[in-house]
Amino acid sequence: MTVASQSIEEFKECLYHMQETRKLLTMQLLATGKITSAEIQILKRTLEEMQDERTTDFYIRHIHSRGATFAINIRDEILGLKKDFLFLENFASECESEESFTNRLKLCDLPGLLSNNQIDIRLMNGFAEEVAKCKEFLMDLITIESDGIKPLFITDWDGTMKDYCSQYATNLQPAYSAIVMGVFARNFTRAFAVLTAGPLRHPGILDLTSLPIDGPVMFSGSWGREWWLGGRRVVHDDGIPEEGSVAIGQLYEQLEEILHEGEFVQFALVGSGVQKKVDRLTLGVQTVFGQVPKELSAKYIDAVKERIHRVDPNSQYLILENCSPLEIEVCVHSSGAIWNKGDGVAALVEFNKDSLKLGKVCVAGDTTSDLPMLQKAAQENPTQVRALFVNVNKEIQSTINKIVGDSSRTCFISCPDVAHAAFAQIIIELTQNS
Repeated sequence: MTVASQSIEEFKECLYHMQETRKLLTMQLLATGKITSAEIQILKRTLEEMQDERTTDFYIRHIHSRGATFAINIRDEILGLKKDFLFLENFASECESEESFTNRLKLCDLPGLLSNNQIDIRLMNGFAEEVAKCKEFLMDLITIESDGIKPLFITDWDGTMKDYCSQYATNLQPAYSAIVMGVFARNFTRAFAVLTAGPLRHPGILDLTSLPIDGPVMFSGSWGREWWLGGRRVVHDDGIPEEGSVAIGQLYEQLEEILHEGEFVQFALVGSGVQKKVDRLTLGVQTVFGQVPKELSAKYIDAVKERIHRVDPNSQYLILENCSPLEIEVCVHSSGAIWNKGDGVAALVEFNKDSLKLGKVCVAGDTTSDLPMLQKAAQENPTQVRALFVNVNKEIQSTINKIVGDSSRTCFISCPDVAHAAFAQIIIELTQNS
């Protein structure tokens, strides 16, 4: 029996074309507060295509390229599209009769929509209570003290402001998330910055977000080694030898070649895919669902090692490290201290001529790799630092409380949608006349 499938090029083009529409809709809503029903129909068509006969009831879609057919899980892509279309359809309808953006947002009831569309019944049952807790935390954050300074908000991306996705290359931010993030950032913070481990481009956070890249939210990649600031890429390559940068670029080109071979073509969509960062390449070798045959994954890793040897035969500049069942990393040998997200925060503050010592500072994350951001903020501003962390275990919660030093300045939630719902409620409550 032949399995219906879609080419990898057609699959990515369909989603990326739709994402460009999301970006335009977000920009339009942030600028005018209005959209029309006709403008969102591409989301409906894309959702219908993603749910056609090439996708099973368990979100498995079959993809083909150069004679190879493989399965990927597109649950996140489908659920994000569903929530987005429902929200934008309701918003467009309200635009016909309601004059203010705030009233339209209120009548759409984004918190209720997100609660009703959680895939985990446990999240659905406790969603409203978590949103209320998060809203209270954020209201305290944005309450301006006598110094008149708005807070600084610094956040991780995947798992914190955006649900995880099986394929990094199609980990696309929904418009509803971008809209409430953008309005919250513009109205209630002096700076709202995203600091992610992934790259800025090809693909990276600037390709995957629905927010305008020169808008109210700033973006970084490579743990804050590269920022998009003032309409340009700002790179911090401290400790990275020029020869290593050249070698990592050559290796990236070599890997582009083997990904065009039929045997390894699916690895462009496996987990992390191929991410070119400032000082390393991160390569997905297995999905969270274990869909890649172990023999094929091992063969791909061997092919990567062979290409590393071609580029750097004497192992002078590149090293294969941080290997896990899901991904491997090829890093440039560097001198000096190891860069972490705390260094990325420092780079942002310096560029913006800002200070962590001023006003309140909130750090949001979901893993231990985000703790250096919190530690940096706590060192500079111990009495005003705050932490918003998503889906972390009790041990990490305890560590966060110790860093902050006051549990009333920490908030723990179960999923990114809780934060989006809280953003929406605050916008409605504090901007009633806009």
